[in-house]
Amino acid sequence: MKNGSYWASDVCLIVDANVAKEFLAKPGAITEWLLGSRGRPRLVAAGKLKDELFKLESVRRVLVQLERAGRLRSIDDSALSRDVKTLTAEGFCQSNDHHVLALARVSGARTLATLDQPLSNDFGNAAIISKPRGKVYRDHEMHEHLLCHTTSCGVKPRPPRRRK
Repeated sequence: MKNGSYWASDVCLIVDANVAKEFLAKPGAITEWLLGSRGRPRLVAAGKLKDELFKLESVRRVLVQLERAGRLRSIDDSALSRDVKTLTAEGFCQSNDHHVLALARVSGARTLATLDQPLSNDFGNAAIISKPRGKVYRDHEMHEHLLCHTTSCGVKPRPPRRRK
């Protein structure tokens, strides 16, 4: 429990470059959760998004720290490229962030931190992301509950500890 809400340990999160300085480089629910000692939370970044994030100096430091801690998850670039092409051909996307949507589809991550409205709409569109549907994290206080386990990201939850 953190501030009265449940912080599950095993979840995969994507942070869009447009909010990376706010959500990754400054203290807040996401950084406390990712860098904390509880469980195995993971930030998912690969391909174009990872390149965009590493260009931001203040964010790069956090990414290196996450990488060293085994909490930065990457995905095969060729699989991402194939899915970007598929998304472009399908024509459902309002946003120009096919690389972020492909990352969610390929990795199974279903939580996205962004303030980009067209990307948010795409992330919640069942024709683009489903089983389970995507959730958008916009605010530390209102959306802290989204930092919870989803089985879609391929990280198995740890069984609860038994007290002696």
